[in-house]
Parts: sequence; C-alpha cells; structure tokens
Amino acid sequence: MKKVRAIFVVVLAVVAVIAFPLGMIRFIAAENELTAVTLIDGGVVVEFLAGADNVAGFLHEAGIPHSRTDRISHAMDALLWDGIVITIDREISFYVQLDGSALINRTARPVIRVGDVMRQLQQETESALIFHGDETAVVANGDVLSFETWFMRTEVEMIMLPYETIENHTASVSRGRQHVRIAGEEGEKAITTSVVYIGGTEDSRTVLNTEILSEPIDAILDIGTGWIGSRADVNAPDFHYYRRIRMEATAYTAYYCCTGKHPDDPWFGITASGRRVEHGIVAVDRNVIPLGTRLYVEGYGFALAADVGGAIRGYKIDLFMYNIADALRFGRRKLYVWVLDDIF
Repeated sequence: MKKVRAIFVVVLAVVAVIAFPLGMIRFIAAENELTAVTLIDGGVVVEFLAGADNVAGFLHEAGIPHSRTDRISHAMDALLWDGIVITIDREISFYVQLDGSALINRTARPVIRVGDVMRQLQQETESALIFHGDETAVVANGDVLSFETWFMRTEVEMIMLPYETIENHTASVSRGRQHVRIAGEEGEKAITTSVVYIGGTEDSRTVLNTEILSEPIDAILDIGTGWIGSRADVNAPDFHYYRRIRMEATAYTAYYCCTGKHPDDPWFGITASGRRVEHGIVAVDRNVIPLGTRLYVEGYGFALAADVGGAIRGYKIDLFMYNIADALRFGRRKLYVWVLDDIF
C-alpha cells in the first residue's frame, strides 16, 4: 500500500513539473499578444495593455467614452502598434461677454482659438468686434472672453450761419426813422462727421467734410439823418417811400396875407397841429393825408403834414416858406409827393 502511494506522488510530481512550464508558456504567449497603449485624455496620462486591433476597438475595450466633438489624435480605424500614444482633446466649455453684458456659456471643439470664437460671434451678431488680447490664444476650459462691439455711423449736422446787420446812416431817410432795406437771411453749413462707437459708447469723432450750402445775406438797416426840409436823392437805393402821388402845390407864409394873423397874435406861426412853422411844414387835406404824416416833396425836401388851409382840398398841398417873396416866386405848380409813412 505504501508502494502505491509513493508511485502516485511521483506521478503527481511529474505532472506538475510538465504543466507548470506549459502554463507559463501560455501566459507569456497571451501577454505577448497585448499592445501597450498610452492614452492622454484631457491631459491625464493612463497606460493600457490592449487586445484590440484598432483605435475604435481599444476605446470600446477600455470603456473610454467619446463624442463627435472630441478631437482624437488617430482615426478610429487606425491599427494599434506597441507604444502608440492616443490623445483625446475633449469639448471645452467657456463664457463670452459682449459690451459688459451677462456671461453667455458656450461650448466648442477643442483647440479653438479666440479669433475663431470672435469670427463666429461676428457672424451671429452681424457686428464688428474687438478683443483686447491675443486673438491667436487657444481657449481653455472655463475661460471668460470679453468682446466689445465696434460701430461707425456718419452724421450730418446742419448749422445755421448768422447774418450781420449793417447800419447805414443816410440823409435819404428822415431823422428818427429806420427802414430795413434788405432783410437778413441766415446761411447754412453742413458738417459730415464719422462717429465711432466702442462697447456701445461713443469713442471718437472725425470731421469728414464741411460744406457751405448757402452764404448768409447781411441785413441793411437805413437809419435816417435827414432833417425836415433837407433834400435827398429820390433815386438812391436807401430812399424809402410807400406811395408817390401827383399834387398841386402852392406856398404860404406865417404872415397876415396867408394866415390872417399878425406877429403879435399868440397864434402867429402856430400850425393847426400846434407845431411852430418852419421850412418843411406843409398844409394838406387831412382826409387825403393825415396830419403827422412824413412826406418828401419834389424840389422842397423832407416835409411834415402839420397844417391845414381853407383852400387846401383834395390833392393839394401848401408849402411853408419864410418870406412872401419866395412864396410868390414859387407860385402854383404840379409836382410829386412821396408819402414816407404807411397810411394807405
């Protein structure tokens, strides 16, 4: 019985000696069939022994998730070789901000640059953008990219050009009177300006063009210096009147032969309007020319309708003269009278 046990032990020992090398050989052969793969996933390095033939099989075998937005260094059907390094750059998440507004979360493919993001935003917003930094920099996960809009607008500003008032002191107008010979007119100027806005705020202005559309026309104001009785040129441009009428003219004095008053009469030389006579005082029919009206009488000068007469009716006028000889010499004649006040 002891002999049988000894034989059994020897047999087991022989079997063990034979099986151990065979198992080692099988283990070594299986190990030799695996491929050493280095995976860099989002910057994390992991070593693998893969039994798959290609990249797709390795990722499936290793349970590595991926999407179409991830950037994988090798094609999915690329064959594995011992020592291959496979890199996966994952989709990144970052934030953009326009003109200081609220942050907007965006995702993008890996290794996207700031300039690429800016061009995408420009297409979306249809606006030109400015980035104060390196546009070639790669966007990292969690980055905040601040952009400012750039906008240029052309403005046309209309500016009125003031006119000047030229005062013309002239004897062609009776003293105390003023007439606007030419009414002033403002000119107009157009200024074209380029206005640049950055971040929604005006940044700069540049004048592109200045054009005078119309020059101002100065006003001319004729200020009278002519005394009652003084002469003027009725054809002068600064002589103003409202109406010219044809009248029958005579002359009178302050003496008894004309007024029925002697020099010792308190009313001697006093007109119907209460004014003392002088050269330039004339008598009129107040129904035709009201008292107080300023006139210009041909050959006589500036006059003031300040008196009346019994024989002065209708379109008749009586001119005061200092002495009887001048009045008689004047006689009776037809002449023109310019009405200087707007009485009609």
